[in-house]
Amino acid sequence: MKRSGFLVLFLLMAGGVLAWPRLLAQSSGITYPPETEALRGVVEIRGTAVHPDFWKYELAAAPFGTQNYFVITVVEEQVVNGVLGRWDTRSVTDGPYTLRLRVVRRDGNYDEYFVMRLQVANAEPPPTPTPAATPTPTVTPTPQPPTATPVVLTPVIPTPTPAATASPTVTPAAAATTDDGGLLPGLEDLGSLLSRLTAAFLRGARLVLLAFLVVGVFFGVKNLLTWVYYRFIVR
Repeated sequence: MKRSGFLVLFLLMAGGVLAWPRLLAQSSGITYPPETEALRGVVEIRGTAVHPDFWKYELAAAPFGTQNYFVITVVEEQVVNGVLGRWDTRSVTDGPYTLRLRVVRRDGNYDEYFVMRLQVANAEPPPTPTPAATPTPTVTPTPQPPTATPVVLTPVIPTPTPAATASPTVTPAAAATTDDGGLLPGLEDLGSLLSRLTAAFLRGARLVLLAFLVVGVFFGVKNLLTWVYYRFIVR
């Protein structure tokens, strides 16, 4: 039983040792700067460069799209999540670059890792941070008091009361005659008016009788002519 236990433990340790180189080889790479980063001055390049058969690592850069790499640094010590090297970008012209990490093994073979389209921009000023917009406070208008509506007072003009008119004194009928027995002037005018009305009525009556006479003659002549026409002409 003890031999079986030692055998199992040995196999597990052997498998871990065999898997260790592959795990280390997959962990190498550049973590900073990222792609399309704008670089100015001296840039600190960070990442990991490890391998079970490690010899050295090399940092190099080239204008983007070319193979004209120039060496930045060569180090013979492994680095895990640390500073791989420092690149003074002022020594090159502005433009896009490719950064390369090469991890070299003792047999001369190597693994490579790249960061594309890094922008060296020393001639351009760094971007000015845009200040956060301060929200404009909303001004709430103070309600104004209601406008007073002018009230026009119409003066009340009292209606003048007409002066009392003295009622005429009615003269009794017995006083209608003058002292000498003649009629008063008012009664004389009334008799004249009645005489004119009587004459006008008689004239109107005569005119009505004349009109009836004319109409009677007209219809009589008409009937006579009609009788003559049917009696002598139509027959």
